[in-house]
Amino acid sequence: MRNNILRLDEKSVDDFWRLRIELFEELGEVNNETNIDKLKSATKQYFLSHINKDLMSWGILQANKLVAVGSLCLFTRIPYEENLIGLEGYILNIYTMPHFRKYGFANQILDEIIEYAKKNNIKRLWLNGSEQGEKIYAKRGFIKKDNEMELFLS
Repeated sequence: MRNNILRLDEKSVDDFWRLRIELFEELGEVNNETNIDKLKSATKQYFLSHINKDLMSWGILQANKLVAVGSLCLFTRIPYEENLIGLEGYILNIYTMPHFRKYGFANQILDEIIEYAKKNNIKRLWLNGSEQGEKIYAKRGFIKKDNEMELFLS
């Protein structure tokens, strides 16, 4: 079942933050020492400054609630043999709320990111994937390289 994938914009900042902090909590990347208020403020400021410029984010709604999200940070680096254009995208924060897993939402968002990259001449996608996520990425052609996974698009 394919759901409507929503391209996030400034109005999505609170939902984006909610899912990002859930991801951090699940991965153990925040604890009692973490200043959540500062992290929240910095995240929202970054999101509002970069969304749909060099940060693209997509999400899936269920009952008008964002339950899955994924982002692509764009940057240009000095060209090299595999990427003469130099345009790359770093995939991050692909996350689905636990209750909504096993519906293929992460796959759908990843497919949307790859399609966006192809249409916008982004030659290399890369990421740091969780153990669970590595299987999803490998099915799409991502190759493990050191502690990252990468995919070159033609």
